[in-house]
Amino acid sequence: MSDLDVKKFVEEQVKAVKEVLGDEKALIAVSGGVDSTVSAVITHRAIGDNLACVFIDDNFMRLGEPERVKEMLSSPPLDLPVSILLERERFMKALEGLSDAEEKRIAFRETFYQTLGDAAKAEGCRFMVQGTIKADIDETTGGIKTQHNILEQIGIDPVERFGFSVVEPIKSLYKYQVREVARFLGAPQAASERQP
Repeated sequence: MSDLDVKKFVEEQVKAVKEVLGDEKALIAVSGGVDSTVSAVITHRAIGDNLACVFIDDNFMRLGEPERVKEMLSSPPLDLPVSILLERERFMKALEGLSDAEEKRIAFRETFYQTLGDAAKAEGCRFMVQGTIKADIDETTGGIKTQHNILEQIGIDPVERFGFSVVEPIKSLYKYQVREVARFLGAPQAASERQP
């Protein structure tokens, strides 16, 4: 057990997200994993229906995964507004001919954010919420491996490059702490205990 006061953390993050977003609309890409789920729930508590949740079907998921994730996140107690973006062709084309793992990660990141930029524009969102956690930042800035959700920390301006500002409500937490928050929020075990 960590020394994290989960209830206080959630209350503070809901307030912080509300202060940043106000009445603005925001977009989050959800995967059904614990990081994006917790970030989505915190943001939904802060701005309600001004949050658009999208699951990007990039052709690299398990069979039926988009529908399972949408059902899980849209159902009580989470009740998140989730839609599925069919982007298989876009991702396959972006990764075509690449064999180096780092090149693939970078191409995936670019395609992921271009896709989200298009979705944000279509939804009228100037903000994108991400489930970035402390380990993502440490791994990318430390040169261990590139995480697709790290932008500003490595000098990429998301407003200039993709057309949106980034909000990261759980970036101060490590995975075990995010799982504690997920359990507190009532996330299904399929999300709170899901392995990356």
